[in-house]
Amino acid sequence: MKDEHSRITIRVSVPDAELSGTGTVETHIVVDGRPIVAEAFTEGSAEQPEYLLGPDRRLHADVEAHEVRLAEADCTEGCCGALYVTIERRGDEVIWRDWRNPDEPGLDLPALRFGAAQYDAEIIRAENDHSWEWTDRSVARLLRTRLSEQPDLLGRWDCHPGWVEARPNEPGRVFVSYFYPQRPGAADLWLQFVAVIALPTGDPEIVAAQVVRLLTDTNPRRQQWLAGGSDEAAQAFGFDWPVPR
Repeated sequence: MKDEHSRITIRVSVPDAELSGTGTVETHIVVDGRPIVAEAFTEGSAEQPEYLLGPDRRLHADVEAHEVRLAEADCTEGCCGALYVTIERRGDEVIWRDWRNPDEPGLDLPALRFGAAQYDAEIIRAENDHSWEWTDRSVARLLRTRLSEQPDLLGRWDCHPGWVEARPNEPGRVFVSYFYPQRPGAADLWLQFVAVIALPTGDPEIVAAQVVRLLTDTNPRRQQWLAGGSDEAAQAFGFDWPVPR
């Protein structure tokens, strides 16, 4: 009997920053040999692996359906849209259905059905495959994990970790964001800091530990790393505003 299920393959692509001039790492989703995200959405890049394959496990299929953003317009979703799909597990099948682009109300893409065993195996393989990473990106991943698992590292300074990244077009550096004294969205005042840290050469585990010490052994709330918030918050917490560019 012919298998009517599609097969999913996931690959991560790292651009040649010298040729492309950009630093976007993309998660390419291929179904039965076709790059379905690239075919369905041309206004921007596919989501990065840290978003789709990271600890939030966004591509995992559960009985309770959930929606996942697979790509976003280069100019932001609010301007030119994004590509969403709903993922659901039904018995021994995983179904991708109800494709959506907020900028294209008439989007009509067929549902995809995968054998759950093949789907699960490929998602787990992709989540654990870090062979595409270069050293800076490995350091960023290790930092992100450490700051997430040990919130007291920045918490001792009343700071809360945000995003951490390394960019193909800015080699030898890692960017670490964090908020003080709370994340945006709260009624009270807040500031965002982005530490831009030059990385020494060496084993990513050792380098990540060195960066953690740099961030946490002394007060990380530094004027040169102030990146966002408001004039009111800056004045209240003793910083200069506007943020230097």
